[in-house]
Amino acid sequence: MLKTLWRLVVATLFLVLAATPAVADPGTGGTAGECKNRYICVVVTEPGSTADPGGGSGGTSGGSDGGVQMCAWNGQQWPCWDDDLGWFSTANGCYYHRSDPQPPAGDPSWEGHDPADGAVYEVNCRQTGDTLTPLPPQFFAQPPGGPPPPDRPYDLGMKALGMIHFDAPELHAAPAGTAVVGVPVWLWYAKSPTSSGPQHATAQGRTMHVTATAALRTVHWDTGDGSPGADCNGPGTPYVPGTGANVQPPCGHTYRSTSAGAQDQTLYLTARVVWRVVAVRSDTGAQVFAVDYTVTTDVPLPLKVAEVQALN
Repeated sequence: MLKTLWRLVVATLFLVLAATPAVADPGTGGTAGECKNRYICVVVTEPGSTADPGGGSGGTSGGSDGGVQMCAWNGQQWPCWDDDLGWFSTANGCYYHRSDPQPPAGDPSWEGHDPADGAVYEVNCRQTGDTLTPLPPQFFAQPPGGPPPPDRPYDLGMKALGMIHFDAPELHAAPAGTAVVGVPVWLWYAKSPTSSGPQHATAQGRTMHVTATAALRTVHWDTGDGSPGADCNGPGTPYVPGTGANVQPPCGHTYRSTSAGAQDQTLYLTARVVWRVVAVRSDTGAQVFAVDYTVTTDVPLPLKVAEVQALN
């Protein structure tokens, strides 16, 4: 079930990648363009890691670090190795995976053999309609297909990335409701691990693990008045009542005109939070990929802007 959910997440990411233009610099990681809420704009793989289209048969290598080797059977292509199902056989369309734990000695699945003579393997065979049919476990003196292939750092990095959750910011401003032309407006959103970080997640492989670390990179506020808006290094600082009007907020914006010409005489503020996520492998410490992950506001913040005399 977990593998099915992960495949759905990966498939969704690939669909978004295909639909969202972005430019990647392999030397520095990814650069994020405009993208939809909570979706990755671009992923850059580890330098030197390329996809291997494969095309071999059962019992061959599992492919390079960047791709999955494919096996042909019954007119279709199937991964030669699956982390849950094991090695694929082009002879019968079945996957073989060493049972863990192994059944106790004397179990019928040993077929009369001693455990020292080999191992028992789970068997799952492809059928029409992409279905899998489990068969009774079988004994083999030698591993069908050989030992598991090396871990693919990119796959582990993507799995670790999928464990990290990014919340959209809940926006605040002071003064709330109505601001004044020429007076700084304080902008902020509530801090939490999922909205301001940092966050970490680790995906464990067979011989190594990959850790993804997400750190807040920039926060851009669209202030709704046609200006460039405000760029901030973090979520901002909540306004403290009694702070003087001449104090410049760590994250803020000063309006130069009223909102009288806007629809409903109201401006709507949004924020775009950009995270930088870096995945690193445990065995060499090398960077597997870097990604910019952009999250935008779920609910815009309404704000009116008036002249000072209009408030008197």
